[in-house]
Amino acid sequence: MSALPSPPKSRRRWLAGYVGVVTLAGAGALALVAPQWGRVDLALWELACVIALTGLLDLMVVPVAGGGGVAASFAALFAGLLVLGPGPVAWVAGLAMLWSEGVVRRRPLSRVGFNAAHSVLSLLAAGWAYQGLGGAVGRLELSWRALPAVAGAAGVLWLLESGWVALAVALEKAGFPASLPRLWRRLRVWLGPMLVLDGALASVGVLLALLYQSRWQLVGQESWSLPERLFLATMVLIPCALLYYAHWLQGRLQQVYAHSLRTLGALLEAKVEGSHPGHGEQVGKLVAALAQELELPPREVEQIRYAGYLHDIGKVALPSSLLNRTRDTFSGEPQPLRLHPEIGAAILSPIHFLGPAAQIVRAHHERWDGLGYPDSLRQRQIPLGARLLSLANAYVGMTHSHPPLPPNQALSRLHQAAGSRFDPALVETLAAVLRKSGHVADLPQGTLELSRR
Repeated sequence: MSALPSPPKSRRRWLAGYVGVVTLAGAGALALVAPQWGRVDLALWELACVIALTGLLDLMVVPVAGGGGVAASFAALFAGLLVLGPGPVAWVAGLAMLWSEGVVRRRPLSRVGFNAAHSVLSLLAAGWAYQGLGGAVGRLELSWRALPAVAGAAGVLWLLESGWVALAVALEKAGFPASLPRLWRRLRVWLGPMLVLDGALASVGVLLALLYQSRWQLVGQESWSLPERLFLATMVLIPCALLYYAHWLQGRLQQVYAHSLRTLGALLEAKVEGSHPGHGEQVGKLVAALAQELELPPREVEQIRYAGYLHDIGKVALPSSLLNRTRDTFSGEPQPLRLHPEIGAAILSPIHFLGPAAQIVRAHHERWDGLGYPDSLRQRQIPLGARLLSLANAYVGMTHSHPPLPPNQALSRLHQAAGSRFDPALVETLAAVLRKSGHVADLPQGTLELSRR
């Protein structure tokens, strides 16, 4: 799939307005809390070290399925919130992000300003929640009395940091007010993974805050030498880096799984004489794009993608003479070939992490009108992933047949089969994805209605 084009002007205006308001609000908030620096006992070089350390942790971003990520700097900023107060830590966050995103990553100024501003606003709100719930800045203690304040501050910070970005994504995709349902769907996708990551980082932040508060008792003196300061900085980096590495490694393992499944699909295609190389991978990419357009949960998207890679794996049990033939996508199939969805599901079901994909593979030849196989399911009895897979498989098959159909013509044929073979709403979803990617032009008004007669 090609890169998505820029959103329409109306959406860009809403997004630009939102980004501008948040950025200005963040800058104004920093100006208002600047006097709070008078309550902080930090030398200039210590402040520079804190900003540099936070910026370094901000570069350690753990990707979140479905888009976005959580930076390890969450731990350092939460610790700063507890020991320095909301105003100073908001300044630290803003300056650290200008360095990490603006200087190191060289991202556009508007994006840097927005990310810094929403972090500033989130930290200020979380700090005020902490103090409002009875927390005392610089006097954190391990007691049940402190738990509501710490948990409340972490919850506010987690919810706001997820919400700012989710609203920006929703506005970019749909504008306002159509973005509101998308915002809720996006939050449902993000909040779970971010709760786990931010919760772990908040726990590290609490430990760092306690370590900072007890620094003089730990070394038995009123000042720290340079090696002792480096030791403290290392103690901050190690747990954050280990947490980042663990989630990075998990992401790498998921990539290995996906690559292995693509390879398995390619081996299957090699058995079928004259089959289009890469068919399974193309179906997997398209069906995942459809699932993402519907904003399904990331785990569900991955299972649908895997089912796309392996949807024809049941054909390994069929004779090559039956497979090595040319047939139109919409023509009938001989009875033995109709066994391949059940065989494919039986092959995949014993693999624990592919259980949902196995059910999708079993049902990917069911039809909206109930005339499909193997279970004659109809309409919403058919799993959503299977309905998407059936559609993606048909589109890829037609556009890579011999000779291939042009994308607009293939989409027109799918429109004709909407309501009989395919879910009509999902045909519209496919049309939207193809238009966004530039694969098809907008159909003239009335084409869809004519094609269904």
